[in-house]
Amino acid sequence: MEKNEINVRFGIRMRELRARYDISQEQLALKSELNRTYIGDIERGEKAPTLITLSKIANGLGISLKELFDY
Repeated sequence: MEKNEINVRFGIRMRELRARYDISQEQLALKSELNRTYIGDIERGEKAPTLITLSKIANGLGISLKELFDY
């Protein structure tokens, strides 16, 4: 699997989870202590988040890291 493809698939998963929990990018950014623009970059597959960032995103969504990758 190409590196960029992984980023895109993860971004799609993040967007799906946000929709499931009815959270906007801005709300997720606030809950995750991240920049809203960075959330958008991840969802478009333009950025690859670090492990620390992934943990913040999972916490912001109120889910486990495992659930974040359950796709």
